[in-house]
Amino acid sequence: MRPALSILIYTNSWVALCVTSLVYGIGTYFHLRHLELFAIWSFTGTISAYQLHRLFRLRQLKHSVRSNRRLLWMQNTYTFQITWFLLNFLSCLVCTLYIPMTKEVIVLIGLNTLIVSLYALPVPLIGNGLRNIPFAKNILISISWVLIVFVPFASAKRLDLIPWEIPTLLFIAAFAQIIPFDSRDIPHDRKSLFTIPQLIGTQNAKYVGFFLLVIALVLQMSLLGFHWLLPFTLFCGAIGHLISFKVGYQLRLEFIWDLPLGLMGLWFLLK
Repeated sequence: MRPALSILIYTNSWVALCVTSLVYGIGTYFHLRHLELFAIWSFTGTISAYQLHRLFRLRQLKHSVRSNRRLLWMQNTYTFQITWFLLNFLSCLVCTLYIPMTKEVIVLIGLNTLIVSLYALPVPLIGNGLRNIPFAKNILISISWVLIVFVPFASAKRLDLIPWEIPTLLFIAAFAQIIPFDSRDIPHDRKSLFTIPQLIGTQNAKYVGFFLLVIALVLQMSLLGFHWLLPFTLFCGAIGHLISFKVGYQLRLEFIWDLPLGLMGLWFLLK
């Protein structure tokens, strides 16, 4: 069980599956075309983005790698990590060639590429990317998730189909999902990041994260109506947000932290 979870979590495949669930689920709900293509594109693109950030993060935190299981695992599988990044990056590029291009698609992909590049790559004056600007980390990642979901609509020239609830609930849910990771990263993050746990403490941050998730789910219920996935998603969110982080349970907790986003995508798919 643990080796399988290690591969799923540490290769960023799990978070990519959750993003893909939202892309495919929301696209299916609105009867969009080419969703298999967009699913592969979003999966490989998400892995590429997260891998790029992790590889630079590994170099930055190499001095503390002994105390971080993810970084230690990545260091011991460095060649595989590079190969995995290149494989997904090239696959994403190939998929992009087959996406029906519109001006809106070009703008959305361009904005997302800019966000990922500035977030992951070292930038003069601000250190390791825009993530070192106060509050930028949560906002940028949340915007990126929203942009990815918008691409299939832009490709079909149907951005007008998107009600305001969808970008709002996606942004709030993604923002909430990042908070447990911020609590985990407190020993390694600079104080200047001003993450939610740094500002109000990890205990209060747990309640803020869960409260934001509840708001996102209320918005989704107002759009889709009640579904049996709602209480299950709330239950998973409560476990992920309200249980204190413990290093020995890191893999299982990281699985639960992202799970509500994947379930939200499934909710759209099943409606």
